[in-house]
Amino acid sequence: MEAATSSRALESLRGTVAGTAQFSGRSSLSELVNYVMCVALFHLAVGLLIMLGLSYPAFAVVQDLLQVLYFVPVPALLTRRLHDQDRTAAMLWLAVPGVILWISRKVLALAQSSAMLAEFDRWTWPFDLAAGFASLALIIVLILPGTAGQNRYGPDPRAS
Repeated sequence: MEAATSSRALESLRGTVAGTAQFSGRSSLSELVNYVMCVALFHLAVGLLIMLGLSYPAFAVVQDLLQVLYFVPVPALLTRRLHDQDRTAAMLWLAVPGVILWISRKVLALAQSSAMLAEFDRWTWPFDLAAGFASLALIIVLILPGTAGQNRYGPDPRAS
């Protein structure tokens, strides 16, 4: 039973990664949850292993590269998830401020300017708050149930 469950989870993960450039169609909530859980578990396991073998600066770079790698299939997955609810992908714009702030902080951290990063944080906290609320709104929408049966984006992914 457990082998069948893990096999289905890996098959779902393989399908999500294969659909990295597929913005049409629909994705179920279980596909989204499966991707998030697999990435989190993989990141923890790999993080523990590389933490033991690398210095902190190298560890941080590897972690950042892994995060970018994990992000690659996310826009298509979230688009298909919104399609499952018969919504357009325009709601993904709610995530853009948070992504821009994350990239800005990573660039400043790579420049190793803690003074610039502190000054950046001092001025951007209202944007962080707004980005946090926007991200929370998007998460709430993403976990809402999809439409039952066919919709304008395709067949119900739970029916197959």
